Amino acid sequence: MQIKKISIAAHGGAGSENEHSDGTERAVESCYKAVKEKLSLVHAVSLAVNTLEDDGRYNAGSGSHARENGIVEHDAAIMDSEDRFGAVAAMKGFKNPIQAAKGVCDTKYRVLAGEGATKFARDLNLEPSQLNTTFGCGKDFSTSPTMDTVGCVAFDGTTFAAALSTGGMAGAHYGRVGDVPIIGSGLYAGQDGAVASTGDGEAIMMKITAYRTYELIQKGNSPQAIVDEVISWFPSTDAFGLILVTRRGSAGGSNRSMAWSSREYD
Repeated sequence: MQIKKISIAAHGGAGSENEHSDGTERAVESCYKAVKEKLSLVHAVSLAVNTLEDDGRYNAGSGSHARENGIVEHDAAIMDSEDRFGAVAAMKGFKNPIQAAKGVCDTKYRVLAGEGATKFARDLNLEPSQLNTTFGCGKDFSTSPTMDTVGCVAFDGTTFAAALSTGGMAGAHYGRVGDVPIIGSGLYAGQDGAVASTGDGEAIMMKITAYRTYELIQKGNSPQAIVDEVISWFPSTDAFGLILVTRRGSAGGSNRSMAWSSREYD
């Protein structure tokens, strides 16, 4: 009988410091622990992203950028190969937006935004954020303005899943929504693999990046060859990075520095 391997990868966002991969290592380990405890893969990748949101060195959760008005707004999304998808957009006030996105998976909806997302998170009794949301004219950011979305992808031998979370573009117009909560743009998971991207959200959206990457997975290309090709779609002026898992393994890369980690477990 063939042994099913568990494959997990996590990234701290395009522009994150390579030496901060200790945080992505912890995210991978938290995902693996959840899988071994027989939790659903959606739950497992959400816990990995929780770890990154709580770290403070990445543009998500406690490290999120502020918008032009000094307020922090979060986007998050989660998807698996069993047709579960949930996302929140431009949501304020909660420590772990990925848990709100996971909660949306269990409703008849797919994306909740703004005040509606905030009320939904409140109804789930999610922990409020301790962020100071009045940084002053949007000029002061809790992390470098060059840093972007965090994410995790995983395969437990049966199911694929992907999750993303971000504070969005530093200094952007409030209410701006990037690629993260748009299915097939920032992330995608299907029967053959899972993809989680990071970088210039508008450019990622316009290229329908995650789904087109998944199509390369379906063609049977090697994980690293896929990463190299997809990065080549973006000019050097557009920050971009991604991680992916397939039945052939995992890979990741970026045209910027990017903290990321991957592991395979028997």
